[in-house]
Amino acid sequence: MKKNKNVRRKTKKNSFPFRFLLLILFALIILLIYYKREEIPDYINYIEENALFKVESEPVSAPEQSSLVYFEKGLEIPLCGAKNHTPDHEVRFFKNYSICYRESYEQAEWSAYCLSDFQLEKNASRSNDFRADPLISTGSANLADYRKSGYDRGHLTPAADMSFSQDAMSDTFFMSNMSPQTPELNRGVWKNLEAQVRVWVKIFGRAYVVSGPVLNKKAGEFNSIGENQVAVPEYFYKVILVPLYEDELDRKSMDDAKSVMAIGFVIPNQGCKDNFWQYAASVDEVEQLTNLDFFALLEDAEEDKVEAEVNPSKWENTY
Repeated sequence: MKKNKNVRRKTKKNSFPFRFLLLILFALIILLIYYKREEIPDYINYIEENALFKVESEPVSAPEQSSLVYFEKGLEIPLCGAKNHTPDHEVRFFKNYSICYRESYEQAEWSAYCLSDFQLEKNASRSNDFRADPLISTGSANLADYRKSGYDRGHLTPAADMSFSQDAMSDTFFMSNMSPQTPELNRGVWKNLEAQVRVWVKIFGRAYVVSGPVLNKKAGEFNSIGENQVAVPEYFYKVILVPLYEDELDRKSMDDAKSVMAIGFVIPNQGCKDNFWQYAASVDEVEQLTNLDFFALLEDAEEDKVEAEVNPSKWENTY
């Protein structure tokens, strides 16, 4: 009996370093998760509480007689069912863009970001590190879902728009930022439109961009791919808002603008031979199709005016 007791005491003693290492590993995992989140702006309160009024921003000095458009923090983030805690909406904030993940469709309903001209400098090469998103509570789609499906893993927030840093680019390769796109769309009209957005950023100084699939039917009514039944959208949308500055000095201040201009696109998920201009739409039309509220933090009068207009010639003349 004494021998057995000694064995048990020895085993217990030797297990201490192993338990200690497990504790350290657990602490490191918690720190890693916190590190990933600590610099992310907390717009959850904005989505839940500020749908009907403006969020506070830093004061901007301007003459009282001026009619200026002010840019609130979070202007690019659409309002959707997430603000009312609707099931099947999970808002996820990365450092440089945001999404609202819809579990039943296994993809994001929208992916939004603001891109400024100083971020157009390319400091990172394409990482291609596609991976499941561990911070989607219900689990995101994975690589196997797309394998041999005939569909591309189509970026909603483009990798090329985040090439100003390797970390920013890598974040766009989470599967929560992907949606099934035909190769013809992903590598054709959609890619051309993404490139044109960067041209507009260079011209106007910055752009607020929201992209996503049109999820206007129940998930089961779409075709799907993979074990997780990733819905295959029939259309994709993109809406863009840019500032119109009175002069170069105002543009450099980046605080406000004389006016804004916005446009939308709704493109079928198929091989499109046409130019993306053939799919131009007003932001209002995209809102009706998606049941989202874009650029809600604009003053109501400005929002109503800019979202009702669709005038491709204003945008085409900026080439």
